[in-house]
Amino acid sequence: VPSLIPGGGLLPIPAPAPLQNVSYLSRITAGLDPTASVLAQPPLVGNVDPSKIDEIRRTVYVGNLNSQTTTAEQLLEFFKQVGDVKFVRMAGDETQPTRFAFVEFVEQDSVARALTLNGVMFGDRPLKVNHSNNAIVKPPELTPQAAAKELESVMKRVREAQSTIAAAIEPGRMLGFICFKKESKSNLLLSSLHSRVSPKC
Repeated sequence: VPSLIPGGGLLPIPAPAPLQNVSYLSRITAGLDPTASVLAQPPLVGNVDPSKIDEIRRTVYVGNLNSQTTTAEQLLEFFKQVGDVKFVRMAGDETQPTRFAFVEFVEQDSVARALTLNGVMFGDRPLKVNHSNNAIVKPPELTPQAAAKELESVMKRVREAQSTIAAAIEPGRMLGFICFKKESKSNLLLSSLHSRVSPKC
């Protein structure tokens, strides 16, 4: 399942301009040698964390993006045509005319196909697609303890809001609905509340 990293510095933007030259992809991918290997990758420079080498080899740098109209969602859709995309991260100063992004694929073979898109028009600008020298910085995964602590904090704020609303509406009576995606989270909440509750949404 592809993921978009939140907090990529995107501006709230109007409806984006339609993408051009998407049909170009079918001509490019038809002409690619299916046995093309990733041996053509340039050597990594600097002090590289060995655990990140595979991620770097599956990632491309995409430059010359219009800051006002390009979104991570557009890049995800565009690059899905050359391979399964794992992550997209917008980067650069959104106040400048152009920005850049990193696109990480599931398979290294997708990088070779993505590199053939260098110079293709994306909106109103030609893309600059190169091998990446960096892995995408991803948000840390929460440990079960950290997730429980975050849930506890959120539920404290919910109970405070419920109390405030209940006091304003009718002292002594409170009604509320909360729906969770995972039953384990709702069970944790239900065990902490001292009121009549129904476990079904």
